[in-house]
Amino acid sequence: MGYMEKLKTASCKEGELLLMWMGQAGFVLKNSAGKILAIDVYLSDLAMRQDGNKRLTPALVTAEELKTDVILASHSHTDHLDLDSLPIMLREDTRLFCTKDCYRLCQEAGLPMEKVQSIWEGSHFEEQGYRVDAVYADHGDTSPDAVGFLIESEGIRVYFTGDTSYQCERMKSACARKIDLLLTPINGEYGNMNENDAAMLAELSDAVLTLPCHFWTFARHQGSPFLFEAAMRMLAPEKTGYVMAQGEIIRYGKNQTWETVL
Repeated sequence: MGYMEKLKTASCKEGELLLMWMGQAGFVLKNSAGKILAIDVYLSDLAMRQDGNKRLTPALVTAEELKTDVILASHSHTDHLDLDSLPIMLREDTRLFCTKDCYRLCQEAGLPMEKVQSIWEGSHFEEQGYRVDAVYADHGDTSPDAVGFLIESEGIRVYFTGDTSYQCERMKSACARKIDLLLTPINGEYGNMNENDAAMLAELSDAVLTLPCHFWTFARHQGSPFLFEAAMRMLAPEKTGYVMAQGEIIRYGKNQTWETVL
């Protein structure tokens, strides 16, 4: 069974969300209405063509296979705004919500702009049973428009930090809201949080479950699942961290229970 068939057939009743890690910083959510939201999915070899960053792990699916209702792009780097895949992914009623720098690049690429909406820190929208708030992120001078996302559906809140450094004071606002799932980079490159930073944010946010990402895809990127697990034991001993396999699905309920879907 293919990955998208696996997600399609996995049960998700009211009060539950399904979450699949697509590799790198990409995740896909599915709510009880069967609506699919994709975050920063990278399915092509655009980073190799533009920046010389070769994939070390293959994409789980093709752009043709990934049928989504909502797409989010947190900033304009090629492994987050996949302009090779988006022309295919923006099919039928699918909409893309992206930062201002992404919006400009989408215009230049000739994407159907009636399906693209610009967002910025402090903005929010509701689409297909999801409420999304764009929140603070610090990804340095190369991506000043970068944001994170607070995503709510089924009474569950997901905090996708996006590519960002650890900024305790500036992240307190997002962390003050009850966080169920925390999705955070651990590669420690390009100004991103490392394993220790991720564990400190898990403690600060009081997240029920912390899921690391942004590792294994490029040789230039660091990030160790083993060091993340060690950091969680040392810096957030009362919190739960879990390292997903690419293509693994988690079923999370608003009663704070979770399980993997094989």
